Amino acid sequence: MIRVLTNADRNDEPDLFRQMYRARAAIFADRLGWNVKVTDGYEIDRYDTEHDPVYLVSDDGNGRLTGSLRLLPTTGETMLCNEFADFFEEPVDVRSPTAWECTRFCVHPNGSLTAAGERTRVSCELLAGLCDLCLTSGIEHIVGLYDERMTRVYRRIGWSPVPLAISRPGISPLIVGIWEVSTDALATIRNSMAREKDFRSGRFAA
Repeated sequence: MIRVLTNADRNDEPDLFRQMYRARAAIFADRLGWNVKVTDGYEIDRYDTEHDPVYLVSDDGNGRLTGSLRLLPTTGETMLCNEFADFFEEPVDVRSPTAWECTRFCVHPNGSLTAAGERTRVSCELLAGLCDLCLTSGIEHIVGLYDERMTRVYRRIGWSPVPLAISRPGISPLIVGIWEVSTDALATIRNSMAREKDFRSGRFAA
C-alpha cells in the first residue's frame, strides 16, 4: 500500500517518519557509504527540515514500511543543484514547474525483503505510486541521481530514465536521469508488478 506524507503528517505519524529515516541511514550511510549525516540512527537533512517535501512510502498493511522516496519541486532548492553539483564535469540544472526531483529512493532493509524478487516488488510499488501521483498532480517529469547498479532494476521494471550526465572520474558511478511520466509508463510498471506477483506465487513454476 502506497501512502503520501508531508511534514504536516509528522505529529500524526511519527513512527512512519522514524522508520523512513532509519532505513535511509542503513542504506545510504551504512550500505552505500555516502557522506550523509546520521544522528541517533536517523538520516535527516535540511530538505526534510527546512523545505516542504512530499514523501511516498510503501506500507505492508501492518504499519511497517518497506520502501520510501522523497520529492521536491525543481523550481526551488534541489540536491542536484547543490550537494550533487560537484559530482559532474558540467552543471546539470533542470528547472520546471512540471519537473520534480526524486531523492532518497530506497527499499527498506527489512528481514522479509532479502530476496531480489521482494526488493523488485517494492521498487515496482514505489515507482507505480510515484507515476500515479505525478499523473494526478500535473507533474510531467521526474529527475534524480541514481547508482549505476539501479539501471538493470529500472529496465526490468519497465520505466527507465533518459541519462543526462554521469559522474566525473574518481566518483562512484552515479547517473542523473530524467523519467517521463505517462499512462503508458504506469501501465508497464503495473504489468511488471503483476509479473513479479505471478513468479512469487509459483504460477510460472515448471
